[in-house]
Amino acid sequence: MVALDELMAFLNDFMGDAGDKDPHMPNGLQVRGRSEVRRLATGVSASLRLFEMAVEREADALLVHHGLSLPAGMLFDTIFTQRVRYLFEHDLSLIGYHFLLDSHPQVGHSVQILRRLGVEPVEPYGPPGEPAWGWIGEFAAPVALEKVCADCARLFGQEGVQYLFGPQEVRRVVAISGKGAPYPAGMELLVQKGVDLFITGEVSEWVRELFREVGISFIAGGHYNTERIGILALGEVIAERFPALPVEFVDLPNPV
Repeated sequence: MVALDELMAFLNDFMGDAGDKDPHMPNGLQVRGRSEVRRLATGVSASLRLFEMAVEREADALLVHHGLSLPAGMLFDTIFTQRVRYLFEHDLSLIGYHFLLDSHPQVGHSVQILRRLGVEPVEPYGPPGEPAWGWIGEFAAPVALEKVCADCARLFGQEGVQYLFGPQEVRRVVAISGKGAPYPAGMELLVQKGVDLFITGEVSEWVRELFREVGISFIAGGHYNTERIGILALGEVIAERFPALPVEFVDLPNPV
């Protein structure tokens, strides 16, 4: 067991400050529940079903990547109201780290993707004019594209979408989890950085031809599958810091 305030003091120090980089989703404690946390549940996206699964596991707090999206103005819609009511009724704290869990240099989804593929992160990556949500990394020596694709399929639990237009040996890789596929204006940066492979979660219709025209390979492993990785890594850090606090990942699989 740990005091909620002690847990949050550690997390806020470890995760850092998002500043004004992420105005849409929480980076910290979003809903305060019980003052003592006997069991911590973690998951990817806030939802009523995930809340129910956390309560079934007798969790006092739930840590997610995607917290509650606030409705525009003060008009609390049906989904938001139902979710908040459930949290209040069960005295369940909700903690969310959105930008900070994408971009974190140790437990961030993007860094974790690179490291689990054997790639060393070398610099943050973000589309021009935007915060650096992802990371660029390098293999110590070129690796066959076929092998990297197979390793990605194992890491994400599915082949996903693959556009293999790049060189047959991969050296430089971008990883940006979730909805990270670039728009046309962001492609030139990839060319300038000498990127051979771009890994993200989701794909849009126009992406295939953009990557064909610049000769870079693209893999979309699923928004959920690329963003469970950092949550798991952060859970391990919390468990190590607070040995008396059970931490359980609540899986609500989604192939998208």
